[in-house]
Amino acid sequence: MNRKEFFDRMASDWEKEHRCQKEQAKLEKLAGYFPLSQGHWVLDAGCGTGRLIPFIRKSIGTQGSLVEMDFSREMLKIGQEKYFSENTGFVQSNAQTIPLQNDNFDVVICFALFPHLSQKEKALKEFRRVLKPQSPLVIAHPMSREELNRFHSHVKGPVAQDFLPDRREMEQLFSAARFHNLSIKDEPSLYIAQATA
Repeated sequence: MNRKEFFDRMASDWEKEHRCQKEQAKLEKLAGYFPLSQGHWVLDAGCGTGRLIPFIRKSIGTQGSLVEMDFSREMLKIGQEKYFSENTGFVQSNAQTIPLQNDNFDVVICFALFPHLSQKEKALKEFRRVLKPQSPLVIAHPMSREELNRFHSHVKGPVAQDFLPDRREMEQLFSAARFHNLSIKDEPSLYIAQATA
C-alpha cells in the first residue's frame, strides 16, 4: 500500500476520531499560535479533512481567503462536503509541487504534515515560493516531537518511519530553503516551528 492509498483509506476513520470535544479543544489551543489576521490569504498544506477550517475562518473573516491542500482525494472530499464556501478553495496536490502562484499567501500552515514529507527541503522551498515576502510558515502538531515520533513508530503501514527532525536538522532544512528567524516550541502536547520567508 502506498502513502496516498493509506491516507485515502483512513480518511473516514480520521474524521470520526478527531471530531470529539477533546480533540476540538486541542485544535483551538493550537490555532491560537497561528499568526492570522482579518483579510489574510492562507494556505492550509496537508489539510486532511479540514479540521482547522473553522478556526482559520474565524481569524481571517469573510474578507480573507483559505486554500485547503492535500494529496488525498478522500480527505479533501470530506472537507469540501463539510466546509464549502466562497472564500475556501480545495486543491489536490502534494507539497513538493504546489500548483499555485508565487508570493500569494500571508501565512502557510503545515499542520500534522511535515513528518510525512519525503522531500522536506523541496517542500519548504515550495512553501517559501508561494508565501509573500516576510510572511510566516507555521509547522504545528498537538504533540511534542518525542511524542509524535513515538506515536508514528507504532503505526503500521507507510508512515511508521515518518519522524519529525530534531532541532539541528530543522535549522539546516530551513536555512537551505532560505527561511529566516526560525523559532521552535517543543513541549508536551505542543510543537510549533515558525519561520519567515
